[in-house]
Amino acid sequence: MKFTRFLIFFIVLVLIFFGIIIIERLSDEYVLIKDESEINIFVKKVKYKRGMVLLNDSISLSGNCPMLFKAKTNKNPTVLGDFSGPYRLIKKKSNDTVKIVIIYDTIYFKFIDITK
Repeated sequence: MKFTRFLIFFIVLVLIFFGIIIIERLSDEYVLIKDESEINIFVKKVKYKRGMVLLNDSISLSGNCPMLFKAKTNKNPTVLGDFSGPYRLIKKKSNDTVKIVIIYDTIYFKFIDITK
């Protein structure tokens, strides 16, 4: 009798756990940047979540976009997910380059379209 109660309790906990995970995955409301997308925004808030960079809590793109030039030292950031705001992010339509403008510096990244 005790084992059946324990088993039922365990199954309910597992179902609740998976339910929370499904709700969390479905509740993310953001626009995913694709290859054919064009964007020019001023980014104030940056979050790195599940390999994705969330910009201003509404726009998402891959955080693993590599720089298009070799960094001089290992201390420099090398992927898009390493940068925090504020900065201007620019991507032209059907172009594989993402440009970040931080004050007077411009850094170019190769865009990775995760939808393909």
